[in-house]
Amino acid sequence: DNIRPYGPQIGEYLHLLVRYDVIQAKARLALTMRAGMPVLKEKPIVSIRKGFHPLLFLKNKAQNRKTISFDLRLNPENHILVLSGPNAGGKSVAMKSVGLLQLMLQCGLLIPVHELSEIGLFKKIFADIGDQQSLDDDLSTYSSRLQNAKVFLEKADPNTLVLIDEMGSGTDPKPGGAIAEAILRQLHRKGVFAVVTTHYSNLKVFAFRNTGILNGNMHFDKDTLTPTYELKIGRPGSSYAFEIAAKSGLSKDLIDYARH
Repeated sequence: DNIRPYGPQIGEYLHLLVRYDVIQAKARLALTMRAGMPVLKEKPIVSIRKGFHPLLFLKNKAQNRKTISFDLRLNPENHILVLSGPNAGGKSVAMKSVGLLQLMLQCGLLIPVHELSEIGLFKKIFADIGDQQSLDDDLSTYSSRLQNAKVFLEKADPNTLVLIDEMGSGTDPKPGGAIAEAILRQLHRKGVFAVVTTHYSNLKVFAFRNTGILNGNMHFDKDTLTPTYELKIGRPGSSYAFEIAAKSGLSKDLIDYARH
């Protein structure tokens, strides 16, 4: 009874403490990641300098390992990146880095990028990453991807960021690649910002032939057959399937037959 009259004030104090606690948690995370505040823009733009995947950075930091940073610039003139290269080369990590950094910033977190980075705000962010197959909904891997693509094409606009991992995969490569190219063409026409990863040659060629779409690759050391995890903009990347197969220990006869 003595405390009851102060109930509203205690409730306000609780909300205030929670707010301070969240701010402190954000600050501690920022200090751990050596994060900072990029230059904010009202219109959509992604101009990341020396950016890091936040979770990978924290993991490597705990193990005293170096994390490779990346630079990427997307604007209304060049608004789509088609990212290719070998498996385990870092394509998906680079794509996820873009999405995570964007979401963190729009949630009010400082992010691990150079302070001269420029990042705009997106009103919609869509992602198709991983496998959403479902027995309950009678969805195969490919069907789920097509459903996601349908949503993207219906709802995306120039204020949208779309992330697609292994675009077109999950079905016969020829029609799968053709449908993926048609989806990429429509995203391009709508002025959508996007980062997509792929192994399909036709998507690399489509990016080369159309202004507004950039090719990019994750650098691979041909001599040691090991990834360097460096993002290079301007050229598509090879999948190095035969070289990686040889390094994995498959017999020369098998690889020679495959080449033939």
